[in-house]
Amino acid sequence: MRLLAVVAILASCLTAPAADPASAPPLAPPTAAPAGVYRPEEWAGPVDKAGQQFELLQLLAKASHFGGITVKIPGELQRVPLGPLGLQELEDRGIELYVKEFTFRNLEFSRDEKPLWMGTRPVLPALMRFSTLGASIEANTKAGMIPLGATFHNGVLPFDFDFRKDGYDLGLIPERRAAEAKIDGVRLHVGGPIMTGIVNAFFTDDVARLVLKYGVGQTLKMNEIGLFSGATAASFLKMRSDSIGAQAVSGLIDGAAGK
Repeated sequence: MRLLAVVAILASCLTAPAADPASAPPLAPPTAAPAGVYRPEEWAGPVDKAGQQFELLQLLAKASHFGGITVKIPGELQRVPLGPLGLQELEDRGIELYVKEFTFRNLEFSRDEKPLWMGTRPVLPALMRFSTLGASIEANTKAGMIPLGATFHNGVLPFDFDFRKDGYDLGLIPERRAAEAKIDGVRLHVGGPIMTGIVNAFFTDDVARLVLKYGVGQTLKMNEIGLFSGATAASFLKMRSDSIGAQAVSGLIDGAAGK
């Protein structure tokens, strides 16, 4: 028995002391979640919706070669949010801008074949080219409502179909593609010589470009009913509804839309 007791005492002396929690090595950080991977089947719905919208825009482009096409902006979308566009000074002066309509001539649309993966979502780059783009604008000021206009010539506007799981957003002149934009050929029109001095005090070409970015962005987002359909083709094209040209174009559009 004494021998066993001695062995137990020796064993207790040879056992390594318990580790001090404070001196323990730090735990390894958790492994970061893997970056998203583009799986086309997961985005098939939004991509299909974008394809349908692009086909609609192609119809708009074809019609614009028949002397031009005018698209009216719906009332609830006309007001330009000046603050987010960096024009807070205008808002502080009690000025409101409303984009009423756009007139397009000789539109051409193109897009990439496949979406571009941006880490968490795909985007589909596209381009709009035009020979003439006219904007009708109203400025609500303390001096009253001032009609304005801007005409852009031979321009290029990049835009993206920015996909969500339930659809897509449509962004005009995204920051990463700003160098692709060509909108320098702009002329700002002012309503009447009396107002010219007042308007030129706070309106610049930069304002016209921002109005273009906002308003055209709204135009590209419109669906078939709001943007273009055979029933409204004649008015868009400034044709008499009973003319041969109006009937031909309306038939073309209705046929392409499967009506």
